[in-house]
Order: sequence, then C-alpha cells, then structure tokens
Amino acid sequence: MPPTAPTTTAPSRYPLLRGPALAMAAAVSLALAAGLMLPELVNCKFASEDNTCHATHLPGQRACLAVAFMLYSLWLSAVLSHPWLPRTPRLRSGGLALQIAALAVLSTFVGMLGHRFGGPDIFFSPYNLQVQLILSSCACLALEYHQRGRRREADAESLHRDEQARASQLDAARAALLQAQVEPHFLFNTLAHLRRLAGTDTAAARAMLADLRRYLDAALPELRQAEAPLARELELVAAFLALHQRRIGPDRLTLRYEIAPGLGDIVVPSTCLLTLAENAIKHGIGPQVAGGEICVRVQPDPDEPGTLRLEVADTGAGMGSGNGSGTGLATLRARLAAAYGGAGRLSLHLNQPRGLIARVQLPRR
Repeated sequence: MPPTAPTTTAPSRYPLLRGPALAMAAAVSLALAAGLMLPELVNCKFASEDNTCHATHLPGQRACLAVAFMLYSLWLSAVLSHPWLPRTPRLRSGGLALQIAALAVLSTFVGMLGHRFGGPDIFFSPYNLQVQLILSSCACLALEYHQRGRRREADAESLHRDEQARASQLDAARAALLQAQVEPHFLFNTLAHLRRLAGTDTAAARAMLADLRRYLDAALPELRQAEAPLARELELVAAFLALHQRRIGPDRLTLRYEIAPGLGDIVVPSTCLLTLAENAIKHGIGPQVAGGEICVRVQPDPDEPGTLRLEVADTGAGMGSGNGSGTGLATLRARLAAAYGGAGRLSLHLNQPRGLIARVQLPRR
C-alpha cells in the first residue's frame, strides 16, 4: 500500500510552533535579553563616580521582559514567514534578504512599543537598526539552515527507503530466478524416470503418468511462488515420494513422516523439502540395490528456540562425492541466503546406522 501524502496542517507546515519548541524559544529569549542587559549593568558599575549603581540606573525586570518579548516576536515572525520564501535558489537569496530587512524594521517597532511598558529606549537610529539587522539575520539564517538540515534528512531517508525497496526487489528477482531453476530440474528428472519405466512396464507407466498429472495439477501453482505454507509443502513432498515409491517399488522404498503438530501454517521456502527429498532419492536410495527408507521430519529446533528444523533422512548410500554439490542443493542454499541471510541454513549430516540427513534450519514466521 503506497504511503499517503502528508496533509498541509499547521504542525507540519510550522514544526517549530509546537509546545516544546515554543517553550525553548521563550527560555532562549529570556536568556538573550538578560545577556543584552549585561553591558548596561557593567556600564552602571564602572561609569559611576563611586563605582555603585543607583536603582534609577539599573535595568529592571520590565526592561528585561520587554527585550525578551521583542526577541520572541522576532523569532516568531521569522518562523511564520519562512515557509513563504521562494523555492528556487536564485529567488530564495533575495527573499531571505528581504525577510531579514522586514523583520529588522518590525522588531524595531516592537521595541518602541515595549519602551512604553518599561523597556529600553529603542528608536530608528543607525546603531539600533544595525543591532536589529544582526538579530534578524541570526534568526532567519538559523531557520534556513535548520530547514536545509531537515530537507537533507528527508532526502537521505527517502534514498534509504528507495535503496531498501530496490534491494527487496532484487532479492525477489533473484529468488524467482533460483526458483525457476528448480522447476525444470525436478521435472526433467521425473520425466526421465517415467521414460525408463515406460520401457519396462507399460501399465505401471500409465499409472505413474496419472499420478504425475494429479501431482502437477497441485504442484505447478506452488512452484511459481517463493514461499508456501508448510502444510502445502508437505503435500507436495508426499505426492513426489509416492511417485518414486511407485517407480522403485514399495519393497525397496519405505516412507515415514514425523511431523510435529501445529506447524502447518508456518511459511517456508517453496519446494525446499522437495529438493531434499529429490536429493535423497537420487544420491541415497537410487544407488542402492536394496533400496532403503526415507523419513521426513519437521519440528521446532531443540537447540535453537524460534527456529524451525526440516529434515529428510535416508538410509541410503551415505555421504558420497555427489552429495551436497548438485544443482538442487546449491540452488536451495542460495535461496535461503537471499531470503533469510545467515538465519537460514542447509547442512548435511551422517545418519545412523547408515545414510544421510539433509537439514534445513530457518526462523519461524
């Protein structure tokens, strides 16, 4: 779902008009006003004949509050007028200069108004205008740099989101490519088995072809997806192994399933168990004349909480030169790395008393 555009309300257009920012501005205005009163106190102390200040010469609280109100009004006017500056860089410089000049004049008028309430004597003179221009420049330029910093942060965040989206799309495309390699790999092997069976037992080949058709009707929609519910994955594996049990014979291939309850809705990489089962048939049971057993196990990992363990164990030929180096397992390793990073792992272990255990460990979702 695409993000909705922000509404142009006062808090978003004027972020510095919120409560904390207003309180901070008031405190800074009072502190600056006290600082501006300090030279007058120093002058009163050292310019008098007896080095003492008389009460009539001291700037009072009203004077400090009047200066603080002037500074606060200057800052507030800068905040309110800043969003109206031109957007283009060439016009923005001129708009900023005009804003500084206008606020200097406005601040002088506010200072003249404050003089009636006990503030210092502020009037239009070169010195007072110079002071007001300095104060206005500080306020306007501070807001400009603050706005540019916010814009850079927003641009950086947008670039980061775009980078994450592109990385996600790249991972999805890579997973789709790897998944596309699984489909012909599995189908070609199955058709090769069917072709050999057709040369030896026509009736069994027709029965197997019917089973294959039913399997493909259920499997092909899942093969196009990167992930699937575990229950659906188990159905595909059961249908796949049933096909090979028909080909090999129930006396040469025994099937066993050890599935912990309550895990059917967990999402796993599609065809991951299928790849392990295919590897067990091709490298474990196939080379043995006597055949063997394949056991499919799914359970929470007893050694790593929050991790799901999927295993296909066979009592076949064991660890040979072809185990672990085929296209199917290499593709599954790449898919796990793309989807889970280091949290998804494929490992091979010796089975007891013989055979191999292919194990996939991934975080539960």
